[in-house]
Amino acid sequence: MNKKAIVLVLGGGGGGGFKTAADKLSAPLLGRPLVSYVLAAAAGLRPAAVFIAVEGKDDLPPDVLAEGPSPRPVPLVLRGGARRQGQGRPLRWPATGPLLRRHLSADVLVVPADRPLITSKTLKSLLAAHRRNGCSLTLLSLGPDPDRDSIAAVRAGDVVPLLAPLARAGAGAGLRTIAALLSARGRTVGLTELPEAEEALKVAGRGDLARAALVLRRRKNEDLLRRGVVLLDPASTWVDWAAQVGPGTVIHPSVVIEGPSRLGKDCRVHPHVHIMNCRAGDRVRILSSTVLEASRLEDEAQVGPFARLRPGTVIRAGSKVGNFVEMKNTVFGPRSKAQHLSYLGDSLVEEDVNVGAGTITCNYDGVRKSRTRIGAGAFIGSGTELVAPVTVGRRAYVAAGSTITRDVGPDSLAISRARQVEKPGWVLERMKKIRRVRAVT
Repeated sequence: MNKKAIVLVLGGGGGGGFKTAADKLSAPLLGRPLVSYVLAAAAGLRPAAVFIAVEGKDDLPPDVLAEGPSPRPVPLVLRGGARRQGQGRPLRWPATGPLLRRHLSADVLVVPADRPLITSKTLKSLLAAHRRNGCSLTLLSLGPDPDRDSIAAVRAGDVVPLLAPLARAGAGAGLRTIAALLSARGRTVGLTELPEAEEALKVAGRGDLARAALVLRRRKNEDLLRRGVVLLDPASTWVDWAAQVGPGTVIHPSVVIEGPSRLGKDCRVHPHVHIMNCRAGDRVRILSSTVLEASRLEDEAQVGPFARLRPGTVIRAGSKVGNFVEMKNTVFGPRSKAQHLSYLGDSLVEEDVNVGAGTITCNYDGVRKSRTRIGAGAFIGSGTELVAPVTVGRRAYVAAGSTITRDVGPDSLAISRARQVEKPGWVLERMKKIRRVRAVT
């Protein structure tokens, strides 16, 4: 598109369950702030600039400015512009004067921030029709929507001469008023149809967020299918907008993938898995009812079922983490295994380690957390407690049921148990005592 095109996003106000404009703009919608969808659609036009009209800088969440698409949105404070308690009401066009005067030769696309379903394709079509027909203003028809005049393309140089009279009249003029004034001056005003009715959806209240999420979720799933992802039940699959999934990956029913998670090619994600802000390589298997948060799984790793990976965990290539195993801030080495009922926290586990069932790293003493290190090829017997800070050397063996409080050298066997004591006949003697007591009482 012409590099002189700019986009003006109308921030609006609160109301409808939103306390403030910032509350509304940052409302979560499929893992992203509400306003990010319009900003992304605007960025698809490759405009010269994107402005967000707000009443005050506090109305714009800082993360929107920091993480928005390119070009970065610029806050535009319009005094007496967007009305805080009147979301959906017309913009006071005299307030746009400073912006429009700086871009007299530009076409300006005006889009409210509360239209998250609008697409770049639709905005491009609107701008193309506006230029093709030589219009001073082109409205996008939103059908029966009461705010059907809220999206438009305007020629800045044609609108600026109208602003001074509007300001003197104190008019809260909207696009319809601008269109009438332009027509009276012999300017061309156009109208173009919205290609998809669902794009007209306006988030006026919190209930509308759910309606928008249904459409966005469907769009996301359709995009995944086009890219070669297999969704066994799209209706029960929830994948956030920023998440990425590689071709050939099979996602079973009732899976939730949140945030900017990334899954590689040919993975298998089984039912009731919850993934939050994670990275997974190729051919990874995540078995049923597993919860993963801010963790990384390398190629051909396997996790689950009923496993939990907490933030900071890295599962190296080819390793296996099994039933009811929890890890936190742990690097689990290539081809290592922890298959049953274990907790590894603040640990470094090297390659080819076997961690037996019921192993626990005692990493917290009530004041500070300490690290456990297990060398390559080590064997940790079932029911072991590793009291950190402690190191188990390469190829060392730790006998089942041990409590390890000191470092274990390489190629060593460590046994740390209380001496087993057996008293023959003890039960019979105890039962005799019990019968005597009962007889007396």
